[in-house]
Amino acid sequence: MKYYDLNDGNKLPAIGFGTYKITDEKDMDVGISSALDAGYTYFDTAKFYENEKLLGKYLKSYGKNRSNYKIATKVWPNSYGADKTKKSLDDSMKDLGVDYLDVALLHWYGKDYKETWEVFKEYKDQGIIKTIGVCNFSIDQLTELLDTGIKPAIDQLESHLHLQDKDTNEFLKENNILHQAWSPLARANSDLLGEKVLQEIADKYGKSPAQVALRWNIERGVMVLVKSVHDYRIRENIDIFDFDLTDEDMNSLASIDKKSRYSSDPEDKVWLEKIRNM
Repeated sequence: MKYYDLNDGNKLPAIGFGTYKITDEKDMDVGISSALDAGYTYFDTAKFYENEKLLGKYLKSYGKNRSNYKIATKVWPNSYGADKTKKSLDDSMKDLGVDYLDVALLHWYGKDYKETWEVFKEYKDQGIIKTIGVCNFSIDQLTELLDTGIKPAIDQLESHLHLQDKDTNEFLKENNILHQAWSPLARANSDLLGEKVLQEIADKYGKSPAQVALRWNIERGVMVLVKSVHDYRIRENIDIFDFDLTDEDMNSLASIDKKSRYSSDPEDKVWLEKIRNM
């Protein structure tokens, strides 16, 4: 396993297990069981996913010590503001069955996020949260956040070969903020895994196109979050640390950047206003 050092002194593995839309008890059971057995130690959820109780239940059911795995959750914009943020975080810990969070993230940019950020800092100072960061923050939004004087350790973004976003990746590197990728395989509704160049590189290494797509992000210093409820896929996704991509490979893969976003734009004001009321 490869690890990334954070700007707060902590470190995270290069791959984590995402739980977005895993709300079925059987799926969570299979997913967590397979993930733990395959070697995943980082589990990403959010208050908005409505699955924290399930995740906490199955993480505990397999007898792992709390120190052997990390949990990340997020606060949704409708819970921004000091009191609502404290309630969101406290409720998350209660549902997860833990007394501290390894990572807490602002889920999107939104009104009153600075009050929430102060609560994050307060909880971090108390040791209740180990690492604080953001999710879906653009360069401009991050620049505004940095003016608070409290630097995030992570920015979690939609990041894949069809949305390579070199500018944001470089900005995060320059500011020593870990770039974390959600949807690193561009979701099932894209044609990413059918790209010819991806298949050719996969054939060269005896890997799948998905494994090469994940490895591409890791080669550029990005932590990936993968999600599946199928044992074979969960194991395949983490089996990416026995090969390296060459500069030639990376240049070839740069050619399939479509600048295509398959989810909401962090700077879409209509979307940001909508989620404040969800």
